[in-house]
Amino acid sequence: MKSAAAYSIFEESVKNYHVLDRIDQPYNNPYPANSVEHLMYRKSWIDTIQWHYEDLIRDPNINPVEALALKRKIDASNQDRTDTVEYIDSLYPRSLQQRDPSSRRNQQHRKSSLGIRSFVDIITQNLSYARGK
Repeated sequence: MKSAAAYSIFEESVKNYHVLDRIDQPYNNPYPANSVEHLMYRKSWIDTIQWHYEDLIRDPNINPVEALALKRKIDASNQDRTDTVEYIDSLYPRSLQQRDPSSRRNQQHRKSSLGIRSFVDIITQNLSYARGK
C-alpha cells in the first residue's frame, strides 16, 4: 500500500469519527474485512478513540471511580492497537517471502518493511496533528 493511500484512509477514519465526535459511538468500517484498507482504517479509529480517552483522563477534576473505569478502557484500547499493528506488521514479511531472495531490489524492500510499525505510527500521528487532534 502506498503512503498516500494509507494517509487517505487515516484521514477518512478521523473525519468519520468527528461526525458524532463521541468515544462511545458505533464503529463502522467501510472496507472489506479481509483487506489491508480495513486494518488501516481500524488502526486509525483506535488511535482517534485513544487520543480522546487520554484527553479525558487528564482532567484534574475527574472522579476517581470514572478515572479507574477510563484507565481500564485505555488499557484495553492499547492492547487492541498493539494487536492490530502487530497483525499489520506480520503481513509484510509474508508478502516478501514470495520474492526471489537473491534479488538486490527485494533486499531493499525487506529492509524497508521492517520499519512498517514506525511508518504506520508516523502517518497516523501526522494526520492527527495536521487536523489539530
